[in-house]
Amino acid sequence: MINKNKVTLRAASCRRPATYWTIVMVALIAAALAIGTLAPASSAQTNGPSRHAREGHALWAHPPNVGKTAESVREFVAQCKRANIDTIVMNVKGMSGEIYWRSRRFPQAIAKGYESFDVLEHLTREAHAQGIRVDAWLVDFAEGVKGAAYREHPEWAQLNADGGTTATETLGVKRRPYDYVWMCPARRPGYTDQWLLPMIEEIVSNYAVDSIHHDYVRYGGDVAPDSYCFCDYCLAHIPRYVMLNYETRARAGERHSVKHIQERIEANWWSDPTMLPVDWQKRDRREMADFLINGSTIPGGPPDMRYFFYDYRVHQIDTFVREAYERVKRINPKIGLSAAVFKNPVQSARFIGQQWHEWTRWIDVFMPMTYRSHFAGSFEDYLAHLTEITERQLEWTRHEKPLYAGIASTYLYREELQPIDDIRERISDLKSLTATDVVARAEKVRVVGASYATIGARLAKVAPEREREINALVAAVTTDEGRAATPAAIDRLADALSRLRNDLPPGYFPPEKLLRAIEAARKAKPDGIVIFSAGNLTIEKLWPALEAAFKE
Repeated sequence: MINKNKVTLRAASCRRPATYWTIVMVALIAAALAIGTLAPASSAQTNGPSRHAREGHALWAHPPNVGKTAESVREFVAQCKRANIDTIVMNVKGMSGEIYWRSRRFPQAIAKGYESFDVLEHLTREAHAQGIRVDAWLVDFAEGVKGAAYREHPEWAQLNADGGTTATETLGVKRRPYDYVWMCPARRPGYTDQWLLPMIEEIVSNYAVDSIHHDYVRYGGDVAPDSYCFCDYCLAHIPRYVMLNYETRARAGERHSVKHIQERIEANWWSDPTMLPVDWQKRDRREMADFLINGSTIPGGPPDMRYFFYDYRVHQIDTFVREAYERVKRINPKIGLSAAVFKNPVQSARFIGQQWHEWTRWIDVFMPMTYRSHFAGSFEDYLAHLTEITERQLEWTRHEKPLYAGIASTYLYREELQPIDDIRERISDLKSLTATDVVARAEKVRVVGASYATIGARLAKVAPEREREINALVAAVTTDEGRAATPAAIDRLADALSRLRNDLPPGYFPPEKLLRAIEAARKAKPDGIVIFSAGNLTIEKLWPALEAAFKE
């Protein structure tokens, strides 16, 4: 039966002009929005990312974890799939500047052994077949002393007040050599625009990666953070960035003094004084660096010049992050950007120029390194702090972009690993002591014995035969306060401990520690969890624990 009303309506519609129906549709959509029946497409951007029901699971990995064959890549991806990993963050540019893709522009930087095997191409293909994303992870501003970038362009390196690179620094109380050269983010032309950004462009132009992942996107924090960078470029551009003096109508030796109008000397900053010393151009590098760190903006005022030094460094890192985003999106708008960052963006801005909570315009996923090694206190303290700092990170970023809590499995096991490291250190000390130095030898072997008591109790439960073997070696060294310990006996114990450290038996690392850390992070309701790293999980025999934690 024909509905006459519908026929009439259709006939009438044919006689209406197109603009009429355009107006009607606009009105209907506006009404739907007003009553909330149709959400605007941009709501996720204006109100922050929607809190997805499914937790994201990511894993940092290195090329050796994947291997150098198609089959090994396939097996690694299958392992990640079993552990419910949905994003593999694969290192493609390492700490020494070595790269792991078939680069046409930078063939001199390709890691040895990977010249003929394109690990990135194989990984993206196999991972995507399993529904797993791949982030290409680059160590941004660190290079090796023998790396291609520093070898070809030493002028790109950051310099301290003495004109030395970070490779002239030492680390720790034992003053260990530092083998890395940090490159200046500010210098143009330089490392940033001639090396790092072109590398990122090459990857996104030739590989089906889902995201570029920034790491070491900062200044060095472990090697004298207030000492870099004072290269010639930065010494010229820090005063210019802050505009500490005028370049127009400048006269030699002229300096505009502060006008003392306000009672407090620093309150007269607005009177436009020239802040550079009159003899600035005659000063050497150390004197310039000292002024930029310890000088006063207002003569007689507080030593506050370093504020501008920190702000300049933040600006340089911000600029790089923005430029990387723009170049990636220009080549392929579908490719995202993620970043491994320090746990506190306010403090890291001061110490390493990494004010990452202001990067929400340029970073699609934040992965703060909330590792136990970045916290003081016990394991229980860490769990409480992990929840609290993750909550604060979400506040700092205003929930504008997804945030994954980063957990490093190795650092969870301080109590399990420290006794082994203590014994190995004392064994190393024993080798340098003479047989007649009985007092020092006795002190070393006491530590060895006490530390092994902790290790032995755990080993006896999970690998009793191995415990008996090492216990006999410990006894040969510690008997009679070490007087009878021969160099051969010391070497045998050192070798056994080295093998133990690199291949601890299943169960030595309590899986519940990893599970508890993940649960502590989850209390803060982050968008995901990211684990460091695939290699550590293998050494620690924790893949089954991760599978349990990430079980869907």
